[in-house]
Amino acid sequence: MIVGGVLVMTGTPKPCADREIPVSPEASQALKQKWDAFAAQAAAGPANVTFNESEVTSRGVEHLDEKDVPLNDLQVYLCPDGYGEATGTVNALGRDINVLIRGTLDLSADQPRIDVQKIEAGNLPSGVGTTIVNQILDRSGVKTLDVDVNITGISFADGEATLEGRP
Repeated sequence: MIVGGVLVMTGTPKPCADREIPVSPEASQALKQKWDAFAAQAAAGPANVTFNESEVTSRGVEHLDEKDVPLNDLQVYLCPDGYGEATGTVNALGRDINVLIRGTLDLSADQPRIDVQKIEAGNLPSGVGTTIVNQILDRSGVKTLDVDVNITGISFADGEATLEGRP
């Protein structure tokens, strides 16, 4: 039990990039404006939109606050290997636990859903960390994206993600 406590409270999982992503209301607003233009274009025909890490992180911080998800210090990395990673801290037992969540969008259902592929929490084994963090994400309902666009594709570059949509 003590060893498990030490493992979860120590360690900082490393994301795909070593950079600090700025968070601001302006970046979140830029994402919302790009989204609105994308939605209008996708309603009429094929469209695409590209978001950067600052825009995604800034909107993500707002979204987590709206959903009351206990994940703090969010940073979203858009990795060139074809996935996104989110880092942050979850408070448990009075301590902040560093977490890393890796995934992409599952576009096979009516609503896009975050497909979590890997979770690391402190120095815990992946299976244990995955269970803990998945419970938090599932309870909050943040995995399913309630969007009004038929998203048909996603691609990643270093620091950017491009979505494709159509009617």
